[in-house]
Amino acid sequence: MKDERDIVHRLLDGDVPAAEKDAISRRIQDDPVLRREFDDLSSAVGLLEQEGRLKPPLAFTASVMGRLPGRVETLPARVKRFFFGSRVLRWNMATAMALVLLTVVSLAVMKQMTNVNRETARTSVSPGGVVETVRLTFVAPAAKRVAVAGDFNKWRTDSHLMTRENGIWTIELPLTPGVYTYMFIVDDEQWVTDPRAESYRDDGFGYRNAVMRVSI
Repeated sequence: MKDERDIVHRLLDGDVPAAEKDAISRRIQDDPVLRREFDDLSSAVGLLEQEGRLKPPLAFTASVMGRLPGRVETLPARVKRFFFGSRVLRWNMATAMALVLLTVVSLAVMKQMTNVNRETARTSVSPGGVVETVRLTFVAPAAKRVAVAGDFNKWRTDSHLMTRENGIWTIELPLTPGVYTYMFIVDDEQWVTDPRAESYRDDGFGYRNAVMRVSI
């Protein structure tokens, strides 16, 4: 029965080849059930064709679009809009000036910290050449005694004691130009690498020696 109803629908839709149309029409006419269904569907199709296509009201499209969920902006699109949108260009000018100022201040502070850690000044001329005074500083408020040992004093722990003022230990070393390694000795037992040294070098025993370069 289902196949016979499909024939009725195909005939109404115009999907039946012309060679089979007459045979299918005769079959529908000979079957009272198919003929009744064909007549009912034909009447319904005729009514629809007479009514014509209804036009939606003018506000229908706007109403439907307003009910749709907003478009979700992807992350690349948000990043592109943030950096390249017209409203950001005005902000970028002020930000660029602030970044330039911040960079200048940061470089000045870094240079000042380096100078505090190691200050050199020409003091005298020895038979071996120019001697520079190098000032080392080390922050250790809880320490009772701090010394500095390095290849400039054959790593002796008692020859170069540092002086304390407000928790900051300092010492001035007269050195000829060259590269020196050193470490701080806290309370005669703890070896500490200078955290603000120019660079570092492994000593081969699991420690890192601080490195300072003395130049004219």
